[in-house]
Amino acid sequence: MLFDSHVHSEGLGVTELRKMKESGIEKICSLSFYPVKPLFPQTLIDAFRKLEDFERRRCKVLGIEMFAGVGIHPRCIPPNYATVIEHLEANEWDLFGEIGLENATNEEIKVFEDHLRVAKSKEIPCVIHTPRNNKRVVTQKTIEVLESVSFPAELAVIDHVNFENLDLVLKKDYWIGLTVQLGKLSVEEVAKIIEEHGSERFIVNSDSGYGNEFVTAVAEVAKIVGKEAEKICFKNTEKFLGV
Repeated sequence: MLFDSHVHSEGLGVTELRKMKESGIEKICSLSFYPVKPLFPQTLIDAFRKLEDFERRRCKVLGIEMFAGVGIHPRCIPPNYATVIEHLEANEWDLFGEIGLENATNEEIKVFEDHLRVAKSKEIPCVIHTPRNNKRVVTQKTIEVLESVSFPAELAVIDHVNFENLDLVLKKDYWIGLTVQLGKLSVEEVAKIIEEHGSERFIVNSDSGYGNEFVTAVAEVAKIVGKEAEKICFKNTEKFLGV
């Protein structure tokens, strides 16, 4: 059994989801991402409803257990975003994600801090985005924000980690997300990282959806990492989620 910790199932068709299931991936975290900048905060609130209701049922029909991640992606901050934060605070959730920083603007930092405040008070695990561009600087700022609110390390995955920012995250105690995708990491690079640093804190994902269609990435990693596959491709994600 395999677990993909970062998927955007809304951006995948039935064929891709079925292929994921056939590769051995039986559980996924499907995370919030709105492909255009929302004009209204209610747009995201309805998107969360769709993810938790329709997407969860769609995955279940295909034999995949889905954990819904909600929250404001840093590229999807709507006007009056406080309405979304209030909605998050008023309800119960599997996890927040993906959240974090893209350019580390003041607005992004405030939105990120607001998510972390709610997550900390409700003990909600968080999948935290790091960007393709300026990754090292933004990762350092991400860590500073996490530390400024004393966010529990066991509730945070710093995701899309690669060789540019790996050393920064290894110095801390957060979970480390390794994304297998063109422009991020290859299957072989993930295996190299695990060989050098062990499997205790690493979680593998595909970030598939919306054009990133390597849906079997976790399964491909599991084939080549041997005995470490059980942790990085399944058990560590369950431990992070507390399930």
